[in-house]
Amino acid sequence: MRPHHIVTARFSSGCRPGRGTPDERERGAVTVETAVVMPALVLLLAVMLAAAAAGMTLVRFEEAARASARAAARGESVAVAQDRAREIAGEDSAVTVAAGADRVTVTVSGPAPGILGTWSHWTLQADAMAVTEGARNADAGH
Repeated sequence: MRPHHIVTARFSSGCRPGRGTPDERERGAVTVETAVVMPALVLLLAVMLAAAAAGMTLVRFEEAARASARAAARGESVAVAQDRAREIAGEDSAVTVAAGADRVTVTVSGPAPGILGTWSHWTLQADAMAVTEGARNADAGH
């Protein structure tokens, strides 16, 4: 008589026949996680790029305000000083020139570029002040 052999099958990791291997199930989970995280990463990148663009725009506004204040302090007209600022800051910027007895103050402002300006209506502003030529000459004479 021949002995009978009993064959048993065991499935590790709780895997059942027809359900896929553990690697296949994990691959699906990674796909779902990526699909959830990817829009957040894209949004974060867009905000970071917009913040960098806002920083560069603010530097342009500061340079425009300084150049305009120097021009107004030398005795140029308000229109010429505003044109000088818009050449640097861009045509859509707002330029205000306030002249006092011995100094000129220029303010350049405009919307933040990109999604920051669109979503938040964030306005960037830079101010510069310069002493007028007449005030310097009066101080030098005393």
